[in-house]
Amino acid sequence: MTAAAHFSLGRALSVWLGQVLSLFGSSLTSFALGVWMYQTTGGVTRFALIMLCAALPGVLLGPVTGALVDRWPLRRGLLLSDTVAGLMTMVLALLLLTGQLRPWHAYVTTAIVSMASAFQQPAFAVLVSTVVPPQHLGRANGLIQLGLACAQLGAPLASAALLAVVGLEGILLLDAGTFLLGVLPLFLLRIPERPASTSVEGPPSLLSLVREGGAYLRGTPGLLALFLFLAGSNFITGVVEVLVTPLVLALADVKALGMLTTAGGVGLLVGSVVMSAWGGPRRQVHGVLLFQLTCGLSLVVVGFGTSLPLLAAVSFAFFFGIPLINGASQSLLQRIVPLALRGRVFAFSSAITGMMLPLAYSLSGPLADLVFEPALRPGGSLVPLLGTLIGTGAGRGIALMFLLAGTLTVLLTGLAALHRPLRALDARPEASPGPSASEPPIPTSSEGALP
Repeated sequence: MTAAAHFSLGRALSVWLGQVLSLFGSSLTSFALGVWMYQTTGGVTRFALIMLCAALPGVLLGPVTGALVDRWPLRRGLLLSDTVAGLMTMVLALLLLTGQLRPWHAYVTTAIVSMASAFQQPAFAVLVSTVVPPQHLGRANGLIQLGLACAQLGAPLASAALLAVVGLEGILLLDAGTFLLGVLPLFLLRIPERPASTSVEGPPSLLSLVREGGAYLRGTPGLLALFLFLAGSNFITGVVEVLVTPLVLALADVKALGMLTTAGGVGLLVGSVVMSAWGGPRRQVHGVLLFQLTCGLSLVVVGFGTSLPLLAAVSFAFFFGIPLINGASQSLLQRIVPLALRGRVFAFSSAITGMMLPLAYSLSGPLADLVFEPALRPGGSLVPLLGTLIGTGAGRGIALMFLLAGTLTVLLTGLAALHRPLRALDARPEASPGPSASEPPIPTSSEGALP
């Protein structure tokens, strides 16, 4: 019997809980550090640079870290990520307590944590697919999405409250404590490993491992299409994410913004609970497309809506679909990708989709300020064409961007649904755990290649 078969549900939940607590602590620090940066520098650009440092390094290193995850024991990737994050938190706390903390320290430590997280995500995804039976992958990924939802919803509220009580110093020390809780199960439990690959020529080089991951994707057009679809959807989400605050504040006040943010957070939480209890649709690609279509239609409604209750309902519906999309797509990868290649494929997926967010963040502000908002102000170039339909004045150009984003999402989903290799991913058989990483199973007609 394999080590994975002896890895009980209680042990798996302890690893999951440790990782969730560590993520929650990191989210506390991320929010508090952003507040400190804005209060210290008074500049939005420097605050945005923190977001860029948190996203870009991990994206760029994704293919390499995925190859290392496939070569290393799973425990090593998880411990490396958690240990580096904990050490960076302690460095920040030490600098702050001695009065030496400067903005560039925050940039550097945030970038290092981003690089470390590039190991954690594929390693944890591989671990889940190793210890969880295929029929329960959807529920397991639902639990992961639930942990992410709790961190995203609860951490900003908790961090804002803790800043007033214990300050940034206390939050950093609390984050260090959650790091210890995160690594404790990794030290105490025997983490199941994948079957070791053997090669008479010795272990393959890191570059060859990266190339093999790319070759597998090129030989599986349905997977590549899925990644490109999710990347396009991620770009659209990133654009509208930046625009929510100015859109709402053009209609109402900060209290209304808080109400809509809470509605979205509750939708994210409920969607995660549904995914963990349901396990997702049996035809996972169809589920991804259906819930993405729902998100696109939600954005279209935002473009026309000015009623706050309606916008709150739309916010709930949009964020409800996100954990179902993420959980279904992750379960699909864990089911069909050969075990020896999963670290690389998961990392490629994160890199392709993750690089869209910095691009979206960079473009959305200038497009709103320089193009769409002026076009729908009184006397603007689009007022004769769209003014009656969408309205004119502050925020209506942003509303038009939401309408266009929703329309693009619907069109993108329709094109994806027409792509046969993508639809055929649902029919692919479950991958066996056996092949050597040095011999990636490029699909052929005998393996059920996609048409």
